[in-house]
Amino acid sequence: MARKKKVVKNNNPSENWVISEAITIHGRNIEKGTELSVKGERGRFQFMRHVYNPNIDVEWIDVVGGKKGVREIRSFRPDRVKRVHWKRNMRPTKEMIEKLK
Repeated sequence: MARKKKVVKNNNPSENWVISEAITIHGRNIEKGTELSVKGERGRFQFMRHVYNPNIDVEWIDVVGGKKGVREIRSFRPDRVKRVHWKRNMRPTKEMIEKLK
């Protein structure tokens, strides 16, 4: 009969991940809430956070937004950012308009 493999538990799998709420892209400082356009994607996205792991050299940005009237949480590599918009407020969605009524 084969022996069971020992399972090594990592109590804190995120100890190597660096999460920040600010990053510099295209010479612009981006903070939480800044609007971005992403190459190959329709609509605008609002920056949430930057995630980086120096041990395996992996990084991405978490954003929320998308096509007009849609709010999705998405992740992209920072090099896919096409434009950093000056305006910080996103266009209102249908849900936001209904709440204001």
